[in-house]
Amino acid sequence: MAIAILVDDQLVKHTGPVEITVNRKFQLNITAESAQRLVHNWLIDHVSSNIGSEPPTLVLETRPVWRVPAALSLPRYGRVGTVGYLEVDVESGEIRNLVESKAAIEATAEQLVQQLPPRSIQYRDSLNKLYSAHATASKLQLTEEDLQPTSADASTETPFLESVG
Repeated sequence: MAIAILVDDQLVKHTGPVEITVNRKFQLNITAESAQRLVHNWLIDHVSSNIGSEPPTLVLETRPVWRVPAALSLPRYGRVGTVGYLEVDVESGEIRNLVESKAAIEATAEQLVQQLPPRSIQYRDSLNKLYSAHATASKLQLTEEDLQPTSADASTETPFLESVG
């Protein structure tokens, strides 16, 4: 299993040979796939069905976590972009900082939506062009007298109005 390790850019300031040795022990009780699924279900239940999770990265902090990206997708736009991250503790499986993460994800999603081109206006304009190209039928207006049975219909047992009601 390939694992990404994030290195702070402050540690690698110059070009040239780099040697990084990682000697860290911890208990991995939740897989990357399980962390992604856990976050995905939480996002759908608590944020939006238009925000889903993407494959996580293992981050070796004081307590190791799976950092799971949250991505916004919308009909007619597809994947719009990453709107935040949720961190899942690799030992306990607990999602960390839920309140703060939810607020940040919602704010970023709203900003992304505001930046989207107005496709709905384009769609509405194309529908207007389509409908204006075709003649519309005049409305059929019936009175109550029009719905009364005629003498030819008198042989039937149930008049139309009674059968509808």
